[in-house]
Amino acid sequence: PRPYSSIASHEGHYQLIKDVVGCAIDQGEGCFLSITGDRYTGKSKLVREVLNSVKNEVGMEFCALWSHRSGVDSFTSFFPFREIVSAALRECEARTRRDATWLCKNNGHDQSDEAIVQQLIRRKILDKSDQLMIGRILPHVMNAELLSLLKGRNPTVMIKDLAASLLKIMIPLQPVLLVFEAIGNGDDIDSSSFCLMNELLVSARSQCPQMLLISIARKELDIPKSLFAMTVPIHLNKMQKSDMKSFIRSLFCEPGMIDKNMRVDGDVADCIYECTKGCPLFTERVVFWAMRKKIIELDESRNRVVINSTLNGDPIGRLRGLLPAQLNEEILEVLNNLPHQEMDALKVACCLGTMFRIERFEALKYEGFYESLLAVIASHGIFDKIDVEHYKWKHIAVFEAVESIIISNERIEIHGRIADALNPLTVDHVEGDAQFARHYSMAERWKEAYSQYMEAGKKAERNLDFWGALSLYKQAESCLKQMEGQPSLEQMLSPRIALGLCLRELIRYDDAEIELEYCLNATNNVSEENKASIEFTETYLKVITALATLKQAQSKYLEAIELYDRALPIARENQGLHSQVWLANHVAAYAEILRKSGNVFKAKKLHSEALEYRTAAVEVGACTILELASSYTQLGCTLFGLGDFSKAFNFHKKALVARVEHLDFHHSLVSESLNYCADVLQSMGNGKDGIALGMHAANIRKTAFGTFHPAYAHALSVLGSCYHSIGRSYDALELLEECLDICEVAFSMSHANLIPNLMLYGSILRVTGNLHKSRSVYKRALTIHKKNFGDGNEKQRKGMEDQLLDEMILITNPKMKAPLDMPIPSIQLESEKEHLLICVDFGSRPSDEYMLSVASSLQQMGILQLVGVICVCPPQVERADMARG
Repeated sequence: PRPYSSIASHEGHYQLIKDVVGCAIDQGEGCFLSITGDRYTGKSKLVREVLNSVKNEVGMEFCALWSHRSGVDSFTSFFPFREIVSAALRECEARTRRDATWLCKNNGHDQSDEAIVQQLIRRKILDKSDQLMIGRILPHVMNAELLSLLKGRNPTVMIKDLAASLLKIMIPLQPVLLVFEAIGNGDDIDSSSFCLMNELLVSARSQCPQMLLISIARKELDIPKSLFAMTVPIHLNKMQKSDMKSFIRSLFCEPGMIDKNMRVDGDVADCIYECTKGCPLFTERVVFWAMRKKIIELDESRNRVVINSTLNGDPIGRLRGLLPAQLNEEILEVLNNLPHQEMDALKVACCLGTMFRIERFEALKYEGFYESLLAVIASHGIFDKIDVEHYKWKHIAVFEAVESIIISNERIEIHGRIADALNPLTVDHVEGDAQFARHYSMAERWKEAYSQYMEAGKKAERNLDFWGALSLYKQAESCLKQMEGQPSLEQMLSPRIALGLCLRELIRYDDAEIELEYCLNATNNVSEENKASIEFTETYLKVITALATLKQAQSKYLEAIELYDRALPIARENQGLHSQVWLANHVAAYAEILRKSGNVFKAKKLHSEALEYRTAAVEVGACTILELASSYTQLGCTLFGLGDFSKAFNFHKKALVARVEHLDFHHSLVSESLNYCADVLQSMGNGKDGIALGMHAANIRKTAFGTFHPAYAHALSVLGSCYHSIGRSYDALELLEECLDICEVAFSMSHANLIPNLMLYGSILRVTGNLHKSRSVYKRALTIHKKNFGDGNEKQRKGMEDQLLDEMILITNPKMKAPLDMPIPSIQLESEKEHLLICVDFGSRPSDEYMLSVASSLQQMGILQLVGVICVCPPQVERADMARG
């Protein structure tokens, strides 16, 4: 492609982009630069020219990372970041080497993304938690075990953690530019990518200030409000008529050597402007076309661009008559010389998309398309080779020119043949199913398109890509409207049920409720005669169980129980159509709702039933030991609620043993069992042993989920209760405050999950002497409890209120003295032992550690009693934590 040619009417935009880039370099003020404009107006060229100019003037080169997306890519969450993150990993790996080999610019192109991530982990630039997050953008980086750690993660928190991981690889690349370019009409950016862009810019202010985000698209983007304040919009118009002479002159000169004395006849400029309407690419192509045809030429004697004097008749009229009417016409003039079979291969490639895998033509090999396409690739330079399998159209204008000559019936036939040829192929990724679905929909085979979109959505859900699944289920729903005849009840409601479940996972509870209530109303409107069918009962069961889990997430336990009271008998009747494991899942789901609502006696009965089903299934190989471990955990939690701590501990221990045997020790499920074991131990009066388990659980969850996740908050709460139970209430106080900070963000102000944390916090405040704050905390816990359970289980509600009132009586007891404000627990001294208090700045010298080890050994031998360690030099708290460990 020809280098950038200056256009006078674009100079204002050029300077604005340059100023924004300058601010990012000099002042660390990054932003989101949204560049829009009609097709072929030179948007990408303008950005590249600005970067070259900045490099030459300032001597600083941006690390520019580009991504390209088409219309179908909006079905996959974070897709616009894929090319960018892959390139950033390679650049970061190269720049963080200890030698200077990164200057060779090889940048690990021969290595996989996963291999590079492992290298960065070994260099301590990334950790396993970062691999987990980057895997949300690059799926092949993340294995199935890591994927399970994302289950249940708050989407807002996940975006924050993902941005934090990306900034670790962006910081060494500063100044860094992320360019999101739309190919053709692929203007849409999925909502998850917009959220990530916003979080990147917010976090970059303090961590990676020399970062700039640029979007290039034809149409204005539907930018979310959160990005408005950081967005600089630029709309690039076509050239004005006054630009035409200088632009044509630049095309007659060598790049960078413009002859300002050269003139262009007004008739030439007027005719070309009239033809191209100021489109820079069309103007460039027309001028070179006219030069090749010798219709216009440079009169060197006058240094002037003129119409060829040898044209007969009216030169201006002849020029108007000879110029191509459209850009496509000029491009197709070259392509029309291709053999018929090669032109058909181009049409198939066009229907496959702006980027395609060559292996997909293997399925069409018997029709000769594969060999024909290889011939076009070898001779015409229409495609760029990305890697061994992937090719892309070199210029979108050629793609759209070929697209324009595919008539409607021909397009339907081609997409149908592609879909039929590719359907037998094994596809293990969401994009494959989405592409198949697209081919079926373009072939107007709506039933098959519906099925493929639903299958792609299910795969996205299994990958915990709920944003992408939403788009796919919406496409499936739109296919229903095009299908001939009345769809079945299952077909009609399945996309909406799936949408409701995805929206629930994204904590969009109101939207989820709209979808699922619609489904419930639809089932209620079915005639009594049709309600007897298996299809109806299966669909109805899916609707009410999905709605029940939503009500549970909203802490509307009474409504959830009422729905499952209807669902469980149906599940028992329909067990023959499924399996014991399927029934066990329904029984356990209902039991969990009952347990969380306070009806632990009935929950125990149902969880015991679910355990029996899963145990029997394990014996015949129909259930995994990990599924059985979930029953151990659920029953353990239920027994804990009943106060049967010994049995509860045994079940949690069984779950822990099973999970440690089959999973990595740092797996989230292992941390769950550690956490529950610690909680039971402290309730049994053995908080000292619970501390070690609680610390392991908290460390695993901190790494796996990040410091904003409710799972990490729960681990902090359990660890705090262990400290509190052995008298280390001041240590517990810090943990509970951090726990509640997380919960206040993750949950609503009156969510039931806040109650146990508030009760523990109030107890700690009371013991540490902050009686006024303790009272207010207890009152808030009581208010939340009444709001969630006021009309529920009377015995459970009364027990909870009595417990809270007992705690508040302790606060008002005049005989109770507030303890000293001293973060050292009281110690029962044993007179027959020597008592040792060590004052040392632990961590300064290795001998300090040896001394403490000797003291600990002497204590175990019964020779002395170690009272504590005092650290005074900064950082005191960190030194004390090391000594405590």
